[in-house]
Amino acid sequence: MTTPRSRVLLGDSTPSELPPNILDIITEVVLCARDVATPYAEIQELEQRRAEAVRTTEALVKELEAFALQTEVGVRATASASTRPEVRAHGEEVVEAVGRMIAGWKRQYERKRDGTAQQVSQRIQQLQRDMHTALQRFLLPRRADAPVQRFHRVFDGQRYVDTAVVEPLEGVRMTLSLADPELEVPRRMRSLLGKGNKLQIGTRLSRIRRIEEAVVATIDDLWLVEVERAPGRLRLLLTKKPGASEVVRIEIARSDDGALRGRVTRGEGDTIDSPPEDGPVLKDLWKILDGERQRILRCPAQLAQLDLDGRRVADGIGKLAVTERLVDSYRPTVAVLATHSPNPEELTIKLEREGGKREEAWIRRDELAQHLLGLPGELRGRLGMTELFEGVEGLEAKTSVHAAVTLMAVDEAHSMPIEVGAEEPELIGVPGAPVGGVTQDISLDDVVVDSGPIDAECVEMTRVRSR
Repeated sequence: MTTPRSRVLLGDSTPSELPPNILDIITEVVLCARDVATPYAEIQELEQRRAEAVRTTEALVKELEAFALQTEVGVRATASASTRPEVRAHGEEVVEAVGRMIAGWKRQYERKRDGTAQQVSQRIQQLQRDMHTALQRFLLPRRADAPVQRFHRVFDGQRYVDTAVVEPLEGVRMTLSLADPELEVPRRMRSLLGKGNKLQIGTRLSRIRRIEEAVVATIDDLWLVEVERAPGRLRLLLTKKPGASEVVRIEIARSDDGALRGRVTRGEGDTIDSPPEDGPVLKDLWKILDGERQRILRCPAQLAQLDLDGRRVADGIGKLAVTERLVDSYRPTVAVLATHSPNPEELTIKLEREGGKREEAWIRRDELAQHLLGLPGELRGRLGMTELFEGVEGLEAKTSVHAAVTLMAVDEAHSMPIEVGAEEPELIGVPGAPVGGVTQDISLDDVVVDSGPIDAECVEMTRVRSR
């Protein structure tokens, strides 16, 4: 729909510096917020469910233990008043039988508690993966536009392991695992730079005049086993063959005046500063390897690690905080678009094509807002965009479906059953022993997750339109 040559104007023709796909980006931000917040809300409910199961089980076990003690004292006191030894013996049998029954009940409740905890943990792990996937879906396409903080490639003996650290948003840093389809592994320098490239790699004393002279070597046949590209700096390791112990280390740095300065170390020898005549080769190395970085950065990638303000994001709380930072970063843009859109029910921009022809792109604000209005109150306050739906009449009535844990029974296809426990073998035949679970508490009912599809009629399709 858009081209790189399009000039972007706001809806009232005010000039802007926004990208041509800004409406698509805002749509993706809203969907990402919804897809992160919905699993997070379910995780909170599951955590409460698990904690309630633990509290209830502890209370039941405590009362059963008290009941066992009182029964033992009462039965023995009653039996001891009898003059018949048979009655006193039967009293001990009653105490023993009641003890076995109570021990069995305790195991049933504890087994049910542990089963609930296990199922909740498994479900929480899946929900956290869903949150990770939602963030990855939004952040990965932004890697090419983000300033690359660090790119690292290392040969592990069989393949290149490529990682990159980029910061698409202020304070949000992601570590990417990249997959390069290049067939040549490892790569020779001549396949990157061409033939005839030489560098000074050290010095030696001449045999005749006994003065230091430069040692110049051709790097065409050297293998690239490691490269690291950081802001203003490039470091690479070359070797004659994979696995060789002797390597050539080359470090190139860009100075404040824009010139490139090189330093070379051969093996465990001294480090030398590259002479000016090596400048063209250093420049080619910088250009070619930086181009390799850009090429690899566009290869298929996975989000390996996420950091927020220098701290690793490892749980749902951290992922929600990243999403909140994402939403906050786009709120001002939404406010500007809403202010300058002629129609209060739309977010509008104008794309000025080459030759002056203009095309208007817009998206309905209610279609965007409906994805956030259905979030629980706290999450809606943190991730909802008031800049998006303020002033649009009747918008509050349109809400999206919020999938969460439900405590009511559903069909077996959507349930997560918990084994109550079979008959205790040691209780079979004991008078008064339960056949199955007799005591039941609502807080220990099965965890049931409604995983059915969202009704398409509840959520309208969100799309950018043009006219």
